[in-house]
Amino acid sequence: MKKMRQAPNLVTRCRQKGAVLIFCLVFLAILTMLGVSGMESTILEERMSGNMRDYTLAFQAAESALKNAEAWLVTQDALPFTSDDGSTTVWAVDSMDPAANDGAYWWDHVNINAAWWAANGDALFNVASVNTQPVYVIEEYRVVDTGQSIAIGGGEVTLPRTLHRITARAVGVNATTEVKLQSTFVQTYD
Repeated sequence: MKKMRQAPNLVTRCRQKGAVLIFCLVFLAILTMLGVSGMESTILEERMSGNMRDYTLAFQAAESALKNAEAWLVTQDALPFTSDDGSTTVWAVDSMDPAANDGAYWWDHVNINAAWWAANGDALFNVASVNTQPVYVIEEYRVVDTGQSIAIGGGEVTLPRTLHRITARAVGVNATTEVKLQSTFVQTYD
């Protein structure tokens, strides 16, 4: 004889409390928090890498401006004339300092801003991926005609060496990313 299949016991079914449902909801909440945290971390890292790329572009543009100024100085056969307004491309030392006795360098003053650089700096052209083209100023910093650093015991007549301070300013893709670089360039003129 065949046994008949019995119907499930309704009494045992009613005693279940839904523990699996609660466990799944808690587990799902934990996974959601991990996902949100991971997204926030990824967004932060992407912003950081974007800012670093922007700073690197500005730094490279400023380096290009420095190299352009140095190349211009190399092509000069005679000592360039200086001026207090930059009209001769080479400024007299500290002539753009609005308050010479305050202990701050001229490029640290508030009124030496982007508008000042645009009006007084020599600009490069065709620098890609930047908000505005980089600019530079050249100062005749000092002329050295004596001292052991000119010629050590050679007995030859040495020509004076002129030290030029070159300051370059560049911005990245974002106009608030600003880099200023400075170099000292030494040139001997006939």
